[in-house]
Amino acid sequence: MSLRAALKTLKAAADPTRLRLLALLANGEATVGELQEILEQSQPRVSRHLRLLDEAGLVTKFRDGHWIYYRLATLPAAQASNRLAGNRMAGKILAGEILALIDTDDEQLVRDRMALDRVKRNREREVFGHRAPDSTGAAERPSVESFAEAIDECIGERRLDNVLDVGCGSGTLLRLLGPRSRRVVGIDRSRRMRLLARSRLHQAGLANCTVRNGDLAKLPFDDDSFDLVILDEVLNGSGDVLADLTEARRVLHSTGQLWIVDRVQPVARQLRDPQRGSRLIENQLTALLSELGYRVAQRIWFPGRIMEFVLFAAEPDNLQLRTGTYD
Repeated sequence: MSLRAALKTLKAAADPTRLRLLALLANGEATVGELQEILEQSQPRVSRHLRLLDEAGLVTKFRDGHWIYYRLATLPAAQASNRLAGNRMAGKILAGEILALIDTDDEQLVRDRMALDRVKRNREREVFGHRAPDSTGAAERPSVESFAEAIDECIGERRLDNVLDVGCGSGTLLRLLGPRSRRVVGIDRSRRMRLLARSRLHQAGLANCTVRNGDLAKLPFDDDSFDLVILDEVLNGSGDVLADLTEARRVLHSTGQLWIVDRVQPVARQLRDPQRGSRLIENQLTALLSELGYRVAQRIWFPGRIMEFVLFAAEPDNLQLRTGTYD
């Protein structure tokens, strides 16, 4: 970061309102309207403060439908060589150092955090009423405890870097993987579910997680951006499973893992009753993964009335690559 850029960053932070905004965004992403409600200032004034923080590399923004969300600056791995990304990384470090100087029990910041929590819960109630769903609404989805056990079995004590959950729903897997990862991105087509996931992530204090609007058919990320990609109940509704798996592989690092969390019909049941159950069939899915150069390293079938819901953890098939059978 140049001297001029450093001065711009420090000047941007040296304002009471902008410092409060940085502290609020340290709790997770928020819209201009949410921040305006907390600060009790006009929308143009709050937008101007956010624009100055953005220009200084202290925050980033993204659009979700009609809303613009702001969050503290982050540095996706795919942009590490970019000069602007370098300034944002420096801005993120500076923001962290500045916020570390402030007592966490500062009265103003405590009031702001309480107001942010209230605003997030109100947004949730506006969309879902007093009872919000715990998942995408699909019947018999495994419990949070079952997912936690499956994650432990797959990654043990290992920490992850960049994680993508496609079809994140209310954010169950985001909340489980957030504490074990540097950065977690959730993708969902439902605006209601994205709003719910953000509210739940805020309540869990997981500011390293972000939720975006997107579709598996065309993911809005660069190649090789993630070391774990999860396809969370999205393949059964796919028109072209192979194309969707190929797109997931595109954004996955060459040594990364691909998890499929879905309803999958075991081969034995499919042979007995080919008309019943899920469109995804175990051996066909395994064959498609093999075609893309992956092997299923772990199969974790979740408890249920029938063996149906599963986590397939696939990894690059190094033996296949060495023998030249994968092109």
